[in-house]
Amino acid sequence: MMLCRHRLPARQRVQGFSLVELSVVLVVMAILAGAVMAGVNVYRQAMVQRMYGDFVMGWRTAYLAFVANSFGVQPGDNGNAPAYAVGGAVNTPLCGDALINALQARGIALPQGRTAGSPDRYVYPDKQGIPHELRVCMMTVPWTLPVAVGTFQNAPRHVLRLTGLTPEAAASFDVMTDGALDASVGEFREQGSEAGLGTAAAAWTADENATMGGVAEGQSVELTAYLLVGR
Repeated sequence: MMLCRHRLPARQRVQGFSLVELSVVLVVMAILAGAVMAGVNVYRQAMVQRMYGDFVMGWRTAYLAFVANSFGVQPGDNGNAPAYAVGGAVNTPLCGDALINALQARGIALPQGRTAGSPDRYVYPDKQGIPHELRVCMMTVPWTLPVAVGTFQNAPRHVLRLTGLTPEAAASFDVMTDGALDASVGEFREQGSEAGLGTAAAAWTADENATMGGVAEGQSVELTAYLLVGR
């Protein structure tokens, strides 16, 4: 007796995706990837807004409360013979434990920071997910002010010094503070541009694509900025 083997038609034996099916899959994957990236960007921007609203503005509120409580004497200044400058002199940053102790000694509530013992620090990720530490100090610095059309002069002003800002965070803070992107004008300025006499606008020294060492997808560079908090 001869056995007959059942042979499937070639169309049934060889299975695979058609070009149309592969194209549909690729389109769906691209849409999903775009949706994920958009969601990540929205989340990161929300984190920056929260950092500005809760942490930075929290420190601004703490400064204003201190000055109101001390009748204009600045944090770290000599209350018996005040120089009316943070730390007792211009360009003398008040940071870390000295800053925290100065405010808490007057019962000033401080914003929540990185930990319970570090209210002056805040950790956040850059666009690559690499963490950065934003740190706040208080200072009195020379500050450019307009006195007439086309005429400017420097006068001491009290500021929060913010270090550890990524370019993306700095730009967002600038827009949230002044409604415009300019490193040398308004109440939020990059360090080095706070006392420049002139009317020319200045860009921030690094944009959101700048990384440390210029390495692709590396850690974002960090900037230092001043936020005006008092006259």
